Amino acid sequence: MPAAGSELVPLAFSVRNLATEAITCAATLAHWFSIELGTAEAGERVVAELWHDPDSGAVLILNEQGEAMPIEALWCGLAGRSWQTRSPIPLTRNPGAAPVGIELDCRMAGGRLACNDVRR
Repeated sequence: MPAAGSELVPLAFSVRNLATEAITCAATLAHWFSIELGTAEAGERVVAELWHDPDSGAVLILNEQGEAMPIEALWCGLAGRSWQTRSPIPLTRNPGAAPVGIELDCRMAGGRLACNDVRR
């Protein structure tokens, strides 16, 4: 949960699918629970609105009731088998620092999806 009194800051999430098959991106909220962020066909994007707690550095998503749910891990993989073909997406948790959005290009590499930061 957000630190007491903290204001959440939007954190852009955009993944461009450069693979030839559809991809799905998801977030782990607990070691046993994950949610889908979206699916994109070849040439399309998965776009989601995540949040950053500047006090704790946590990356969050809001549930249907507007409650902030901490994200433990992010990944994208081929639709229908995203976990088996996943590319883990690093989460930077920097308390006090301004958040940097997540912008990736994903393509196939050796039977798995490989997602890379487009800003590097």
